[in-house]
Amino acid sequence: MDAGDGQTPQAALQNGGGSTQHNGTSQNDLSQVLEALQAIYASTSSNDTRRQATEYLEQAKRHPDAPSQGYTLANDRSQPAALRHYGLTLLEYSIKYKWEDFTAEQGTGLRGYVIELARNVADNDPVYIRNKVAQLWTEIAKRSWGAEWLDMDEQLVALWTNSLHHQAVVLYVLETLSEEVFNREDPTAGLRGSDLGRACVEIFTPIAVLQEHLPTRDKNLEVRSGEEGWLKRLCANLNWCLGHDYQNQESIKTCAVKTMNALRAAMPWIIPKAIGATQVIEAVCKALAVPVVEMQLVERPKLILESILTSL
Repeated sequence: MDAGDGQTPQAALQNGGGSTQHNGTSQNDLSQVLEALQAIYASTSSNDTRRQATEYLEQAKRHPDAPSQGYTLANDRSQPAALRHYGLTLLEYSIKYKWEDFTAEQGTGLRGYVIELARNVADNDPVYIRNKVAQLWTEIAKRSWGAEWLDMDEQLVALWTNSLHHQAVVLYVLETLSEEVFNREDPTAGLRGSDLGRACVEIFTPIAVLQEHLPTRDKNLEVRSGEEGWLKRLCANLNWCLGHDYQNQESIKTCAVKTMNALRAAMPWIIPKAIGATQVIEAVCKALAVPVVEMQLVERPKLILESILTSL
């Protein structure tokens, strides 16, 4: 984790600010946040009580300590899932609405929080918490990948080799970046569309294809890790899933579906020669032949073939 000068994420974030910061979150703060969350969801709460609780939680997101408190909450497995998720929303608010106000050191610290949370995801975490962590990763990537954040691909590859639930985080990031960078509908990604687009092409495409078909590309964009690229990794992962007990193991089946979704999202913009070089068509056709309803219906894998034919 790169938090600047060997500091912890907390130190990097706090030292960059001008206000006095507190380490961690007091038990009083935690109890108030938990009470507010319970008030919102309790069927016995009045509308006025829910309104006051919502206002309290929204105001807490604007506190200078919100990022460090959010990280502390989200990373504490002893806390209820709702409280951990709220911690992630504290981070989300800082990323989406205060990013431009942060110093470079604070931005590095905030990125360090999210990287650490991604490394710490566990199989028994609720899916919505794992997805939220992946969403935060993507939000930071749209703002700093290819500029201040150059080793993101290396970190994604490291996560990829850990476990299926770490792979799910990576697949979420790859699919979301593919869609939001190239469909030009996301305003944040649109501001850095050219830089993010070049970075996506760089990390998805095998290096041999880039050298042959894009010899004049910017070779100073050092954002990739390894020579194979994500298109090849995704195809290999899909084949791995289909070669294991996907019919009886839900985690493997889900991984296969998420992998196909990531492939589908990349097809409209990927270099056509990379499709042949990584045998995407063969991998997708193999998946289409699987006698599992979920594989046939979820996200309609035939859309991948249609996207491939359109791009060729």
